[in-house]
Amino acid sequence: MLALALLVLAFPTGAPAKAAAPAETVKVKIEAAEMDRRMLLEKLNEHGAEHGMKFVADDKVFDYRINFAIEQGKGWTSGAAGGSYNTSEAKATVYDDKDGELFSFTRAQRRTDSGATNAVAKEIIKRMLKLKEPPKV
Repeated sequence: MLALALLVLAFPTGAPAKAAAPAETVKVKIEAAEMDRRMLLEKLNEHGAEHGMKFVADDKVFDYRINFAIEQGKGWTSGAAGGSYNTSEAKATVYDDKDGELFSFTRAQRRTDSGATNAVAKEIIKRMLKLKEPPKV
């Protein structure tokens, strides 16, 4: 039995691992405050990797132009000790390379600027993937 175990370990039968397909490079021009721009690009790459997308900032030649802003909002609590508290919201409008508006949305009621940016990045990727799908007949 020991000899069989050593034989199996010495000669693995599994096929060699396939190399991962290269990520699709998506060039974006992000119009935002510098810190917000960097945070959005980071979140796009973090979530884009799950879909084989690598986002690269390029202000001259780009596939998409993203107008992005983070703002502060208010949330309200109910009950005897109710009151307001600050929240973060992020807005994005995405254009194609010919300046045609593709989509626009807001993600509000997030606890942090990072959380709002994270939600926007996920939604941008989801909608970009949807745009690539062939039309249903």
